[in-house]
Amino acid sequence: MLKYSLILLVVFASHFSNAQNTFLQGTWQGVIERQGVTVKHPVAFWIQFNINSETNEITGRARCETPFTDFYALKTINGKSKGRNELSFEDIMLGNQKNSGNKFWCLLSANLTYNDSTGYLEGKYRSSDCRSNTGKIVLFRSKYEMSKSDTVTKYHSWVTNFQNDLKRGWPAYYVRQREMRDFEIKPVYFAHDKSDINSEFDTYLEQMANVVNSHTDLRIKIIGHTDSNGTDHYNVGLSKNRANNVKALLVKYGMPEDRVVIEYRGEKDPAVSNVTFRGKQLNRRVDFEFV
Repeated sequence: MLKYSLILLVVFASHFSNAQNTFLQGTWQGVIERQGVTVKHPVAFWIQFNINSETNEITGRARCETPFTDFYALKTINGKSKGRNELSFEDIMLGNQKNSGNKFWCLLSANLTYNDSTGYLEGKYRSSDCRSNTGKIVLFRSKYEMSKSDTVTKYHSWVTNFQNDLKRGWPAYYVRQREMRDFEIKPVYFAHDKSDINSEFDTYLEQMANVVNSHTDLRIKIIGHTDSNGTDHYNVGLSKNRANNVKALLVKYGMPEDRVVIEYRGEKDPAVSNVTFRGKQLNRRVDFEFV
């Protein structure tokens, strides 16, 4: 029985290791940024990795495109997977290509590492046939198939959008989607008859601003509330002040004002009964909704 268990353990470990080594398999897209060269747009880069789970050998194709032109080069690659998060590759030959004037496409080799926190596959490259051509490559998992013809894979506005994402320090789109799914919306609570925000909520509100900012189609609704102490008129004003103070802090953390919607309901929408002291504490709040 022990021998059988050990065999199962070895088989499981082997399958787990193979799955880890093929984690980076698939199509990636991103940019090539040449060191020491300032251009409006970096080279658009696509690469397709096929990883042999037994040998860790990599084969595949790569494609370079000059953004907003029809200039491109198709390349054949080979390389080696070095575990779940790391690989190396090199261009070994050129396929179809179209150039501008006397320019030509260089063959590249690179070591790339996957960053779990950003979702980017990135690292340094160098050229084997173009002197002083070195720099970095930054890629993200693609939802598209890489073109193997003279037709561009995708209209090049994505390059500009990706450059802006990198400048803002944003992770890959699928990491941002996961962050939004995992972000827990919770109220901000206030002291009796106060609209000042307790510093314990600062980190939470900064995270909220980051989540909204990283999704260009997302806005946040801020809804101010009070307990039942005071008149209706007074409580409407107090709930408005609370909502506006939260908005001001979110704007301070970089959220554009036009991404924020304000509502203030006074005491008319309690979360719980106002009969108890604890109930009143829970009703002195600002709620949030993604819209």
